[in-house]
Amino acid sequence: MPEPIRKIVVAGGGTAGWMTAAWFARLLQDTPVEIVLVESDEIGIVGVGEATTPYLHVFNQVMGINEDDFVRFTRGTFKFGIEFVNWGRVGGAYHHPFGAPGRDYGPLPFHSVWLRHALANSSDTLESYNLQSLAARHGKFMRPSGANSPLADLTYAFHFDASLYARYLRQISEAAGVRRIEGRIEQVRLTADGAIEGLSLNEGRSVDGDLFIDCTGFRSLLLGEALGVGFEDWSHWLPCDRAWAVPTARDGAPLPFTRSTARSAGWQWRIPLQHRTGNGYVHSSGYTDDQAAVDTLMQTLGGPALAEPILKGRPWLTRA
Repeated sequence: MPEPIRKIVVAGGGTAGWMTAAWFARLLQDTPVEIVLVESDEIGIVGVGEATTPYLHVFNQVMGINEDDFVRFTRGTFKFGIEFVNWGRVGGAYHHPFGAPGRDYGPLPFHSVWLRHALANSSDTLESYNLQSLAARHGKFMRPSGANSPLADLTYAFHFDASLYARYLRQISEAAGVRRIEGRIEQVRLTADGAIEGLSLNEGRSVDGDLFIDCTGFRSLLLGEALGVGFEDWSHWLPCDRAWAVPTARDGAPLPFTRSTARSAGWQWRIPLQHRTGNGYVHSSGYTDDQAAVDTLMQTLGGPALAEPILKGRPWLTRA
């Protein structure tokens, strides 16, 4: 029989690392399994992901996280959906809400009824029948309320500061017994049959374990460098391989949706937080260069930049 897992080692911190550590700590709270996370303050956090989907509710609920406390700590805002600008045509926009539009007519789905209606009313839009889209357009938000009511079915997600979310989960994890080790991974030690048996850190330290989770980001120290698991290239379907990000000052009350604007070589995001607005341009290096992408981003910001734009892509995967 295989040996039981007694020690889990999470390699890397940030949002991914601390979500993993917190999840294990919660699910294995009644077991003797030791959970260790190794990260280095010398290594920065990518921190692009500030917009979520409703599935984060599941994670937070399993973790027993108080939503008000979570939003307050991460300086988050609520999100009813995503607005897509210029995707269908230049100058056009449509709203993709998380909840379903309208209500079914018995066994007949609502969208089937609407499609028949739209044939005779081409100017009508599906979002006109979605409470979340209408609320988002008017800058309104509320949590689900009541029963047997459209208000009971409201579905939402969040925008938040990813680095603050990692810090929030670290507090939860350490309170649940996760041990953090500050250190830089210099070598991944393998057994004779090719399994990972431990990590060698700077200053001659080492960490052994039974199960290792790779949260080292783009470098993929465990899976890629140590185990030789190759990068699976999806550029044929997903040509965007670079991203520039820059924060701007908040320009009014935060709207409850993410804005995604199509550009000539990719798309631009706008994510409202309590204390600032996150902006970025995801683009394909095969269709534009970095300077042109930065110029496009900086010329289309909705407010004054709070920092210089930072490259968030994988330069070594950029096409020549």
